[in-house]
Amino acid sequence: MTEVRGISSQKVVTSGFVAGHQYGLFATKAYKLGETILSESPLIILKHSPSDNIRSQLDNSCFAATGKKSSNDQDEKGENIINNLTLPTSFTNLSTHQTKKLKALTLAAATYALKEPNLTDETKEKLFQLFHPSTNGNSEDEKSALKMAKQALKICEQISVPETSLKRLVQDSADELIKLLLIYSCNAFEGGRIYHRLSRANHSCNPNAIVCCSNSDDSDVSVLKAACDIAEGEEINISYLGSYLYAGYPTRQRVLKDGKYFICQCDRCSSTVHNDLASRIPCPVCHPRQGRYLDEDVMFDDGDEGDLTVSYATPKNGFSSEQRSIYCDGCKVTTSFNPDEQSMRKKKEAACINYMNKAEEKVYDRLEGNDNINVSDGDKSLDVEREANEQFYEMATSICGARHWATHFMNLSLIEESLANFHSTLISMGQNAADDADTMQELLNGIAEAADGIDHAWIYASHLDLQTDPSHWLFDYVIGLARALVGLGDIKSQKYAAQWISKVEDYAMTFESDGMQKVVSSLKNAWKRHTSEGEEQEESAKKRRKVE
Repeated sequence: MTEVRGISSQKVVTSGFVAGHQYGLFATKAYKLGETILSESPLIILKHSPSDNIRSQLDNSCFAATGKKSSNDQDEKGENIINNLTLPTSFTNLSTHQTKKLKALTLAAATYALKEPNLTDETKEKLFQLFHPSTNGNSEDEKSALKMAKQALKICEQISVPETSLKRLVQDSADELIKLLLIYSCNAFEGGRIYHRLSRANHSCNPNAIVCCSNSDDSDVSVLKAACDIAEGEEINISYLGSYLYAGYPTRQRVLKDGKYFICQCDRCSSTVHNDLASRIPCPVCHPRQGRYLDEDVMFDDGDEGDLTVSYATPKNGFSSEQRSIYCDGCKVTTSFNPDEQSMRKKKEAACINYMNKAEEKVYDRLEGNDNINVSDGDKSLDVEREANEQFYEMATSICGARHWATHFMNLSLIEESLANFHSTLISMGQNAADDADTMQELLNGIAEAADGIDHAWIYASHLDLQTDPSHWLFDYVIGLARALVGLGDIKSQKYAAQWISKVEDYAMTFESDGMQKVVSSLKNAWKRHTSEGEEQEESAKKRRKVE
């Protein structure tokens, strides 16, 4: 049970919502970990589908890049139409993020134009009561959101086909469309789903609730479940960050500011002590750098007991190097970046903060496809992409060390690619015994590296002290690893897969769909089926020998 309250007043609100005012979702009873808080169908889904025939709303020229346009949206069933959409030439000098955002807004507008005539008055009222920046706002965030919405409106004006629903909406109800785009930007979930109550849940970088898929026949229904115990009267928060929930302060803020137009001030972000645990680096006082790089035994610290103990320094929350002083629990020294520092030793120690900042920015741009690495189609492009990812991983490790988010994110990117290739590699074997032996050894080495990387990421996530389980981030990687191990076919590998599944089993049974729960059970018990089949074959062989 929940209710909507004003954040500042704490008063319950059921109507009379004011644009620009912030509201939140609060628990009216206590919830235990995994308990369902609410289940809800969306008010509207602003994502194109083959049945929507979005292309009919847009001029053929905006699909010039593909040279194809069809009345039945053939490319929507395969390629995502957002990749084929070409913006007018006046919008070509934009960042990758801005281009993606404007494309998404344009398609959301076209989808709304088609669905708007069939919306009930009640649905529209609920939709336009949702939070959106004021069109008269003076803050930089409000101005930025409004500018993006107006740019999307201008694009719709230029590429909408005459006499279509989109053209009529642009001409007759421009203000309504602007508000709709602002609401979409701030409230839409994955797949363009916008909800009446669920969209009221505010963000936190340490959320106490998770949005899950429903087990009902309606795949658009979302379920909100408690990620930890929630007290009566406590605000219910979710994360808007996806995997970046596990990144450092400046990266989380960048994602939220670019995507949702606000700076987060949750407890994790507003702390004034050195608590950016996701951005810890080896202390420059305890472990002096050679130039900008760490010694190998320091950068590859894996937490094992040995002669070397790596001391880590934790940054303060901040954006610039000057704001992100770091404190080491080992030597009890605070290192601050000061361009005017006269001491060469201190200047060298503080430079690592600047190197860390730059490495984080480069890794984020790489992960978001903003690094301008040009590759062609085909297998060659995959090789170039992997080589680039390996270089970024090496950069992150050598500058930031083994316990920094950038290192884990780049390593997981490589692991994701490797796991995707394991099954195709297994299928291709069987042509040449000598080649198969080499391929199998490479495969085993790759699986071992993947397991090691996921294990280190798990430890890293556990040390962030978040209310969400590490499985929330690493579940898909563990399932991919378990599938690869089971695919090897031997009982030892399958038992190892079961060990990995045991790490995520409780999470799966609480937060994943019935279908995924069956996958988890199947992977966990694969070695038992292997043993049972082996015993049956042995028993059958014994019977044959007796007959003979």
